[in-house]
Amino acid sequence: MPREVIRVDSWDDPRLAPYRNLPERTLRGESIFITEGWLVTERLLKSRYETESVLLSEDCADRFIDQIPAAIPVYVGPRELLYQVVGYQFHQGVLAVGKRRILPSVRDVLPPPDKPGPLVLVICPQITKPDNIGLVFRSAAAFGVDAVILGERCAEPFSRRILRVSMGAVLHLPLAKTQHLRGELETLKREWRVELVATVLDPPAVSLPDFTPPERLGLLFGHETEGLSEGWEDLCDHRVTIPMSPLVDSLNLGVAAGVFLYEIRRSTLSRCSFPLEGTPLSSSSDR
Repeated sequence: MPREVIRVDSWDDPRLAPYRNLPERTLRGESIFITEGWLVTERLLKSRYETESVLLSEDCADRFIDQIPAAIPVYVGPRELLYQVVGYQFHQGVLAVGKRRILPSVRDVLPPPDKPGPLVLVICPQITKPDNIGLVFRSAAAFGVDAVILGERCAEPFSRRILRVSMGAVLHLPLAKTQHLRGELETLKREWRVELVATVLDPPAVSLPDFTPPERLGLLFGHETEGLSEGWEDLCDHRVTIPMSPLVDSLNLGVAAGVFLYEIRRSTLSRCSFPLEGTPLSSSSDR
């Protein structure tokens, strides 16, 4: 028997308050985040984060309704009404409200220091563009990264844009965000024996194909336009660059992260480790 849905027909229905005027809200400081599209919403439903509700346009309801657990409220309404509530035209007809959790510490997302085996970390002191953060998470999921560590000045990882670009990888990868990144990196070096790798554009740096990755490493990706500051580079054990044609002086940060992580995984990981379970990351977010 089809599950029960809750019909909504009024813009000011109080049950729609979490979805209202999303372009005008960053959701910073709020206890919720929003997923858009079925693919990311499906990953929310399968993640460790609680789903508070799902909002469907009536032309999409029959397609997705039976895949949503019965305990989760599902609101269904006319697409035009939903556009008015949300504040923009979301063409996939699916939104959901997830409940935030307190992000764990760096120590809590890592295995014990004395546990043997490889360790690959992605470390971002200051990446401010949501698209780039999303692409970093997507590549990290694709290439078996053990955890992503963000500095306090990075973009909000649970923004709609980052969740969408990452294809929901943010919801499944071990993630820590710290206000004391330098101290945490010193601890990683001392206790976990992690060697830090600065990803740079400097030609004298080691060319990525010639770099022999250590068993435990943390890849540092810098700011989109300024790169890694000297303070972060000074903390690193290696400086590595991607060799490129002189016709191009740099790659998009998200693309560069994918290149680095592919090469590191190809060189060092004999295990097949994919943090995301279930539906693999697809080549398109339009599901």
